[in-house]
Amino acid sequence: MSCSIGIICCMLSTQPAGYKVAFQNESHISSILEMIPEGESLDDWTEMLTVQIMSNLRGMKLNDVQATMKAGWTKMFPQGSTQAVEQGHDGSTKTLFWMHRCPLNQHTGKPENTLMKALIHSGSIVIVQKAFKFEPSTETLSFWLDFLRKLRVNPKR
Repeated sequence: MSCSIGIICCMLSTQPAGYKVAFQNESHISSILEMIPEGESLDDWTEMLTVQIMSNLRGMKLNDVQATMKAGWTKMFPQGSTQAVEQGHDGSTKTLFWMHRCPLNQHTGKPENTLMKALIHSGSIVIVQKAFKFEPSTETLSFWLDFLRKLRVNPKR
């Protein structure tokens, strides 16, 4: 993987085939990378993979990260739901996976479903999100959950 497409991308162990970098931004306390399928745009995407790395300035724990994300999701999509998927490990680092579901996003007129992976490593919160503007099949969710399990993000800058 070439580092010419951004620092975060270079920190990923793999990039999904057929995806392109659609947006990235970096500051001294956070970074974000958004990838979408080739042929789609930020204004009209069906799937998106987002990687966020934030300095853990408040000393949050994994459950705090999930609770904060859930509160934001509930505020944006009161008719939505959040369900735990699994807890795991990236080496010695604990990971937490969950799914946010919204049957109808009032802004887009489409469903919005997001599979989440979070971990805290080297003083940084790492959140990887795989979003769908449709109801993904069991096979699709299984593929992306496996992708997220294997994905490694090096938050060191």
